Parts: sequence; C-alpha cells; structure tokens
Amino acid sequence: MRQLCLMLICLAALMTLQAQETDDLIHTVEAGETLISIANAYGVTLDQLLTLNNLDPEAYLQIGQLLLVIPDAVEADAEDEAEGEAGNEEATREAIPAAGHPEAPVFEASAPMMDPADLSPQICFVVFADDNHSGMREPGEILLGDGEIILFDAAEIEQLHYTTDGESEPYCVRDLGRRLYRLEAVPPAGYGLRGAASLWLDLRAGGKLQLEFSAARGLARVAGTALEPNADIETAAAEEAEGLLRELSGLVVLAMAGVVFVSGMVVAIFLRGR
Repeated sequence: MRQLCLMLICLAALMTLQAQETDDLIHTVEAGETLISIANAYGVTLDQLLTLNNLDPEAYLQIGQLLLVIPDAVEADAEDEAEGEAGNEEATREAIPAAGHPEAPVFEASAPMMDPADLSPQICFVVFADDNHSGMREPGEILLGDGEIILFDAAEIEQLHYTTDGESEPYCVRDLGRRLYRLEAVPPAGYGLRGAASLWLDLRAGGKLQLEFSAARGLARVAGTALEPNADIETAAAEEAEGLLRELSGLVVLAMAGVVFVSGMVVAIFLRGR
C-alpha cells in the first residue's frame, strides 16, 4: 500500500514538473465532472484530451485524478486547421468561377461522445445451444430462436417480454431504471436450461450485464428458483453486526462484575485489618 501511494505521489510530481517546463496545465478532477465538460472548459477537443492523457473513451474519471491540458498546442492546431481551410476555400474559388450567388456558410460537424457515467443500466442476453454441455458458449454453438426472456421489476410487474429469433441476438434492453429486477428465461421447445431459469438483477448502481443462457436438448423445461437479490446480503451483514454488538455488551457486563468483585475484596481486607 505504501509503495502504491509513493508511486502515485511521484507520478503527480512528474506531471506537475512537465507542465511547468512546457507551460502546460494540470487539471484536478472534481465531483460531477466528465471528460466532455473538462474539454469544453479548456477549449480543447475530446480526442486531444484523451490522446494527451492516454485515456480510453469509456474510462471512468476518479475524483482527484490529474489530467494534462496543453492550450498552446491546441491553439496551434486550430491555427493550422484554419490555414488549411482557408487554402481549400481559395483553391475552390479558383477552380469554380463565381456565379453571382452568395456563398453558403460551412459549419464543422461534431458528434459529442457520451461519458459512460451518464449511461443508464442495460441488459444484453442470448439463448444458445449448449451441444457439449459445458455451460459456456463455444465456437460452433448456435443461437436459438423461440426462447423467451421476461423481465419483471421488484413489484413483479412485467417490464419486457422478448422472443429470441436466433439471428439478431444479443438483444439489449436499454434505458432501464436503477432498481432491482427479476429476469426469467424460458428455453425453446425440446430444450432445457442448464442453469438458473430465474434470477435477480441489482441494477441500482447502473452498469451493463451480458447474460448467456445455456440450453441443451433432452433437458426438462423446469423453471428454477429465483436467485436471492443482493438485499439478503445486506440483511446478513446487519445480523452479523448485531451479534457482534451483543458479544461486546456481554464483555462490558463481565468487566463491570469483575470490578465490583475486586472492590468488595479490597473493602473486606481493609475492615479485617481494623
């Protein structure tokens, strides 16, 4: 742990030193900031910010993370782009004679990238033929049609009923609310599921799930018992904490009884001495 902290401190110091030598800027990530908001704040493009800091477009920012920004280099790139555009426009004017019509304004198209932290939870799933009964999809094992995927919320209200076609999967359900769900899978006729047919999904923290349901011929189409939600884990932790508190209370009572006993012995010895 100490070595990790020392490495982080050295890295931060090295970035700061490099920034001072090249007139760069160091930005410290604060709560609520995204890659797009930081790029807009410094007048740089998202691609420049990602390249400069060697980041992946889907990377998650951490509060306190240091990012390197070079406004001077960005301005130089902007000037080069402006000169290039001016040269292209001049070449176009020379190649095409003016027809007396006003030139139409040209706007640069931009497609802002979404930060992964802003995405809603989503679930993707497939039903495949588990020919070798391994429980995992392997090369050559095809997707199955006529399988059913049913999604319920915690109140057992149906949110989705999808029938697979064996071609367009994995099928993804997007824009889900951050809550508990129960997913039930029904294999096509002649197949049975090798794993749980019903399970709870905790999407309160967001994220993306990829579910692959293994089905094999000859297995009975028996609906499995739904796996317990993560709420039971929290309940078990609370019960464990309550038991620990009871044990500590017993130790405190025992210690107080010992103090009373020792005090009584001291008083008895004192009275006998008199």
